[in-house]
Amino acid sequence: MIENFGNIFYLILFIINIFFLGYYGFRIVFAPKGMLTEYELEDTAILPLRIIGTFVVPFVIVGIYLLFRADGVEGAWIYFILGFLISLGQLLYDILQRMKIVDSDYKIKQSTLDTIISIAFVLINAILIYGLADKIYL
Repeated sequence: MIENFGNIFYLILFIINIFFLGYYGFRIVFAPKGMLTEYELEDTAILPLRIIGTFVVPFVIVGIYLLFRADGVEGAWIYFILGFLISLGQLLYDILQRMKIVDSDYKIKQSTLDTIISIAFVLINAILIYGLADKIYL
């Protein structure tokens, strides 16, 4: 498994990425009530929340598959680029919303922890793309 990632550092980063995406996906799909309370949303928001989960869970499943497949992450550039772009989009939205450039007339609960998590996902994905470039771009 380590040989598929070049070294243990990239393997650990990949596992951390999958773990936190899995945690997020589990909360959205199987325990949405907690997220509704956390973000001060009404029960009617469960449907769109679970729809978001339908995008996160398959991403986790593919990540687990890549972790255990014989060729590892070989040729899986789209998985990493998509993860990076999604994380970057979330971070940009967070920053633009904090600066009141977008959605300034809506009540949106902002959390510093959410911004830190977005930054962490962007960095993890960028490091993985750079470090695994010789494997993912085949």
